[in-house]
Amino acid sequence: MSSVSRSTTSPVQFDRAERLKIELVGFATKGELKDEYELQHKLFFEAAQPDDEHEAESVLDWFLFDWFDEDGEGAIVRYLDTQPGLDETDREILLDWLDSINSVFEIRSANKNSLQLTELDSGDIYAVKTRLDRAPFKRGQFIIARLLPLGDDLIFSGLQFLMPDRESALAWLEMRRAFDAFDSPEAVEKARREQVAAFCELFGCDELTVPSGKLNSTLERFQRYLITERRDPETGMTPAERFRKELGQDLSVPDLPPFPEPVVGAGEVTILCDDFDGIVLLPDFNRFKRIFETDKPERQVPDWKDLVWTYIKNPDIPIVAFERVAEQFPLRVEKVLRSLISDKDFSLEHMYAVLLHYKQPVDGLEDLKDDQHLWDLFNGNLPPAKNRKNARSTSKSRARAKAAQKKPRSKATAKQRAKKTAATKGTPAARASAVRRKPAAKISAAGKSKAAGRRTAPPARKSAVKRGSAKKR
Repeated sequence: MSSVSRSTTSPVQFDRAERLKIELVGFATKGELKDEYELQHKLFFEAAQPDDEHEAESVLDWFLFDWFDEDGEGAIVRYLDTQPGLDETDREILLDWLDSINSVFEIRSANKNSLQLTELDSGDIYAVKTRLDRAPFKRGQFIIARLLPLGDDLIFSGLQFLMPDRESALAWLEMRRAFDAFDSPEAVEKARREQVAAFCELFGCDELTVPSGKLNSTLERFQRYLITERRDPETGMTPAERFRKELGQDLSVPDLPPFPEPVVGAGEVTILCDDFDGIVLLPDFNRFKRIFETDKPERQVPDWKDLVWTYIKNPDIPIVAFERVAEQFPLRVEKVLRSLISDKDFSLEHMYAVLLHYKQPVDGLEDLKDDQHLWDLFNGNLPPAKNRKNARSTSKSRARAKAAQKKPRSKATAKQRAKKTAATKGTPAARASAVRRKPAAKISAAGKSKAAGRRTAPPARKSAVKRGSAKKR
């Protein structure tokens, strides 16, 4: 149980917190994260179909504190990256906000400038400071709120929703647990396996090539099969039916995201369903594979050098494309890359280093040899050439393991994670994670086309709460 703070937050501290919140909102909605915020906003309103204008404020609050990009970094960390000269006190406040608490609380007492709350989920007691001489709440009421640390105290962030009774508060808590279950690491891993199985059931294999004009309809067909037709052998329900049963609302599937430029301009596109990357779109992949099926690639693909360079340099084409051909034709992949980068000593152990060098360049590593050396240092001394075959088999698994380690951790470690960000950026593991976890399109078993973010808990949803409506404060 948490201790009750006896300190008093000063008006100056409140002003500082308010200013930082305004700056953070501006960064998320008008700055670098504008496109991502608008996408997440659109996805939420298409899927949830809320009936209250104040839902937008809840989505914004969720985005500021619970959204994570593919590297496990949220809006706060991304903002701090752009503000190297930020005052140290401001920086510490923002880092503390990584440990915000979003839950449903019972009001134990309401005094001048303060409230004492009990979190229904854990039973912990919290003291919250306010700027109001008289709190708008009463003892015994239930509220949904987010608490932000400020020095030794806690303050409110965004809106607070007043629940009509304990039953409604517990219903919201159960709904949040259901969302967390859908988004747990175990659920995500299971969804990936089910997605690959469903793709193979529908199309007969995990790799399907279609004309670019039929790409959208093919993906929509798979999405319908995955979400509304395929039944779980244990429960007998489709994902849409399970969503309805556990969350009390219909699942509305948003439109597929726009395709990246190399996909749009391709004659044909290969849809690859990978157990790690999900749905990956590879432009002219059949032509790309033919380059490595012969010792004379110029006879099969006259523009083979341009095509391979596109696959090497374009960050929208994941490394899994090279992994697939390297598993089948390791010596020819090695030969092709030796020719393109003009390095007769190149070996396949450095394939990731080469791809990262071009897909995600880092200042100070302009020379490819520096990237390869850094990769060797990070992975330890690689075995001699005679053991190169074994190195190839472990290189991929190492990269996958490192990428998996970059998944967002629990909120309890968010602050420690953020403080390590600056030290780890630019390392092979971090860069491999960013590239390996960047598919052109991804469809989850929950029915949402995901771009980057994830939901740790849903914004306050009045329409999903039993008996009555929540009120905004």
